[in-house]
Amino acid sequence: MARFSYVAQNSENEISKGVIEAPTHSEAVRVLVRKGLSPIKLEVFKDAGEKNKTLPITISFRKNLTLFDQINILRHLGTILNTGTDLLSGLDIIAKDAINPLVQKILYDVKERVGRGERFSDAIEKWKSQFSPIFVSLVRAGESSGTLPKTLISYAQELRKDYSFFRKLRSAVTYPVILVVAVVAMILILISIVVPRLKQLFSTTRAAPPFYTKFFIAVSDFWLAHLWTILGILAICAVALMIAFRKKTLREKLMEILWYFPVLKKINRNLILSRFTKTIANLIDAGFSLKEALHTTEEVVGPKHRKALKEIAEAKLAKGVEFSEALKSYEDLFPRILVSVIATGEKSGQLSSVLLQMGEFYEEEVLYSLELFLTLIEPLLLVFVGLVVGLMAASIISPIYSLIGHF
Repeated sequence: MARFSYVAQNSENEISKGVIEAPTHSEAVRVLVRKGLSPIKLEVFKDAGEKNKTLPITISFRKNLTLFDQINILRHLGTILNTGTDLLSGLDIIAKDAINPLVQKILYDVKERVGRGERFSDAIEKWKSQFSPIFVSLVRAGESSGTLPKTLISYAQELRKDYSFFRKLRSAVTYPVILVVAVVAMILILISIVVPRLKQLFSTTRAAPPFYTKFFIAVSDFWLAHLWTILGILAICAVALMIAFRKKTLREKLMEILWYFPVLKKINRNLILSRFTKTIANLIDAGFSLKEALHTTEEVVGPKHRKALKEIAEAKLAKGVEFSEALKSYEDLFPRILVSVIATGEKSGQLSSVLLQMGEFYEEEVLYSLELFLTLIEPLLLVFVGLVVGLMAASIISPIYSLIGHF
């Protein structure tokens, strides 16, 4: 008969510690469950003289978890917990199988904190830079309701949908980006290699190049004379943009520029509405009140919507105003169709269900609007490329023909 030390949680969320005897690890879990306890940590009891195991040392060059990393953690942990495995063992299994060193580092740290008696949600919150506040809130709700495995699997499915959605967005903009990069690369090659040779050729004759060739020669001279300065400025601008997008306030200021372009404004608004509806729906399903869900959702929307949600939660809902009625005060942020659907969901008691449906609707609208935008801009890009290529070709080939005529 083996002895196991445990840290467990009862139905009133109180933490208890102790030692039990059982023939196997699985039987020890069943003993705790029969006592009305949910095991958090369960390991073979060690005497005071034994040394504690040290956590594996991992080295990571990545600073952030990808969305795919988070999906794998949630899905695997939820599945393992569903089998009756305790949380500590589940974290250890996933950490050992993880390929990404950052995933290992986070999971071993969370495991250590949980082993010291911290709640799983509190341990996860220490890594809030890697996990969204929505995830931390859902974990806390799952712990309180005893549905943590179900919560993890459900949220992993939502993240999987988001992952597929953003992959579609990325693939939609790939072609225009490649086209622009190819044109820029072609221009740089021409002004760095071809135009200087053409200038050298003209310097050996008395023939004068056309005015447009003179323009490209001047651009080439400026580029080659200040090459390292220009590259340095471009590198500084690139680093500055990367730093700006890492800071939430600056990133939001830059994203507000999208509101001034008609098609991009619609895409940005629908993307925010998709996050808004799906996040609130998931939080309500997890047992949050509408007020709590609105406060948590403030973290995933833009500044204008954030201010509106805060006012609705603090001022309007507190006075007994229905959610749909409160949204009507912000017609520029929440479309009438969304308000009408929310009103129907409130009356039928299926608010979370209709919000999820609207979230999927707005995702489709984002993809449709993006495809429409690219359909409009791609011909313009092709015309631009044609003009650039034609002008460059004319500035190079025409002078060559004129030089041949002089011989």
